[in-house]
Amino acid sequence: MRIATSTLLLLTFTGLAQAGSIELGLPIVCEIGKTCWVQNYVDHDPSPAVKDYSCGGQTYDGHDGTDIRLLNTVSKADVIASASGIVKGARDGVADNLMRSEADRAAVGNRECGNGVVINHEGGWQTQYCHMRKGSVVVKTGDKVETSAKLGEVGYSGMAAFPHVHLTVRNNGKALDPFGGKPDGGESCGAPKNPLWNASAQATLNYNKGGVIQSGFNPAAIELAGLETGALPQQNLDSAWPAMVAYAWTINLARGDTVTVALRGPDGIDATNTATLDRNKAVYLLFAGKKRPAGGWPKGNYIGSLTVSNEGELRLSQEWRATLE
Repeated sequence: MRIATSTLLLLTFTGLAQAGSIELGLPIVCEIGKTCWVQNYVDHDPSPAVKDYSCGGQTYDGHDGTDIRLLNTVSKADVIASASGIVKGARDGVADNLMRSEADRAAVGNRECGNGVVINHEGGWQTQYCHMRKGSVVVKTGDKVETSAKLGEVGYSGMAAFPHVHLTVRNNGKALDPFGGKPDGGESCGAPKNPLWNASAQATLNYNKGGVIQSGFNPAAIELAGLETGALPQQNLDSAWPAMVAYAWTINLARGDTVTVALRGPDGIDATNTATLDRNKAVYLLFAGKKRPAGGWPKGNYIGSLTVSNEGELRLSQEWRATLE
């Protein structure tokens, strides 16, 4: 299956980390935008409203870290140290369990971080890594670790609705946003100011107005829960499918976005589904499809497509294709 993607970028970094401060590498081994995605940023708004460092809504109230997610619960990636230091504390043994109900949340208790590691760095800096996979933590209190040393593996332990590593950065006990600015709302949002990321990390961390984490075709309607657990893999087209569905699984869409998914195929096969969002959507799934024609699915090329626009601006587009032989 060939996928062509066009994602519009809002902000790019223009400066290096502030002189004398810590410089951070990515806390995960993955390819941003392809095998992992920034799902949530630090909340800069002290009120119940939310605002990330770019003035967008890709966060939630009181969130004090950066969440980098994997596709689903069967995806794997190592969690690594963003900078060298001494392990202050580590925890393992918390079960991986997606938060889908109040009972799930209550069961977490005071272990919201799940399996995690805290590292102390020079100059009063500290990093914390949360939600690692049960049984994967490989460091202990007192260990000296270098930048990029493996700490464990991405999981979904603790208060986690999706598999990810949550990175909190502190200086003298105060949580800071590694993308720049002041989380207490004391500095205006917009272009990144004095980011803490090193040059290599900055090169991969452009701010996107939404993203597609999976798209494809399926023989039936799709439920998000199946995608989250990897139980619904992308499949090759089959003439016996009872239906043909084109779908797009997206993250970080905004209020007012108009989302359209379309299916096109030979012999005039055409289906479109459009929705306009009434609020920000951290995760959103949309699909369009047709039932199998009486004569079966015709051979040829099938095209799925996604567009996301807002107030006349095309924010996101993607197209995917498959051939029925």
